Amino acid sequence: MGGERNPKKDGLEMMGDFCREASVLVLVFATLEKVIKPEGLNLYGLGLVIGVSLAFLIVGIILEYWRKT
Repeated sequence: MGGERNPKKDGLEMMGDFCREASVLVLVFATLEKVIKPEGLNLYGLGLVIGVSLAFLIVGIILEYWRKT
């Protein structure tokens, strides 16, 4: 860091981190929930889980990009 950057995270960085971590958690736990349910995991449910996870990931990446500009 060289003393140039404040070690505290700003708001955009924290929101970007949250969104990226939420995307992984949604992917893992929503998939597990769909698999454990009696009706199982169908193609629509899998697409929905992946879509929500990708949405969180993209928002996290965009927030991190905005922070750097």
